[in-house]
Amino acid sequence: MPRNRLIAALTSPYVLLSFAILCWGGNFVAARLANADIPPVALSFWRHTFAALLVLPFILPLLRTDWPNIRANLGNFALMGLVLAIGNTLVYFAVLHTTVINAALINSGVPVAAVAFSWLILRDVINRWQAIGILVAIAGIVMVVTKAQLGILLDLQFGWGDLYMLLAIISWALYMVLLKRASIKISGWSLLTVLSAAGALWLVPAYALEISYGHTMEWTGLSLLSLGYVTLFSTIIAWVCWNSGTLRIGPNRASAFMCLHPIFGPVLGMIFFGEILRPYHGVGTILVLAGVIMVSRAYAAPPPVKTT
Repeated sequence: MPRNRLIAALTSPYVLLSFAILCWGGNFVAARLANADIPPVALSFWRHTFAALLVLPFILPLLRTDWPNIRANLGNFALMGLVLAIGNTLVYFAVLHTTVINAALINSGVPVAAVAFSWLILRDVINRWQAIGILVAIAGIVMVVTKAQLGILLDLQFGWGDLYMLLAIISWALYMVLLKRASIKISGWSLLTVLSAAGALWLVPAYALEISYGHTMEWTGLSLLSLGYVTLFSTIIAWVCWNSGTLRIGPNRASAFMCLHPIFGPVLGMIFFGEILRPYHGVGTILVLAGVIMVSRAYAAPPPVKTT
């Protein structure tokens, strides 16, 4: 019985979702540790490639079943693979120029950006509180990016790393909206494999360009360890945990776990790189979390039933 309770606790959707966020937080650390040996595009390319190759042998029956839907939506997969690859690659550029703390805090704004894109692209209705939540979260992100210095905002002297992270969360949010709009009925494993393969194909030209500029990958123990982490944990394991937890408690409640980014990120940054948590980080975190909580209710309330 104690063993069964332990297994039940470890496979709880809340534990799985939390572990997924921790894995994604570790993605920033792995990228920072590997930056001397693995250029950003190379890390993203091999991450997508190895993820697809590792999963493919185990899901061939699923792929055969899902192939008609995959073939009918190749254009959608190509577009989603592109924005996903852009988002993942931008993160690796970002951590070269900003702290893990900043990257994690900005990354927590993904649900807010997704709701905003849903309103712009899908014309999903948002209420007054959700609109206010978007503005509050944006204020929190601006607080982090500008280090609470008005001069940075007025002179537009933002750090490149923070700008890369802003573009990354825009890419991820756009992917989420495109996935919702396409509404493709395939298994999660097939989706992971197809999108990883599509992302790798899109990155081939960028990888070739990176090599042409002399930025080559060094196959060292650290580079292999970092690549193994981002492939197994940041991609495959995090994906499995997130999907499993989301299926069990629903996307609305699952999205609230994005609020763990500002908790795990600073802790990892301080442990591995001795980063310092500044007062503006705290203020920005409070604003972002408040905004995420407000907008995470975007689809929680069912529409009123009309009576005749």
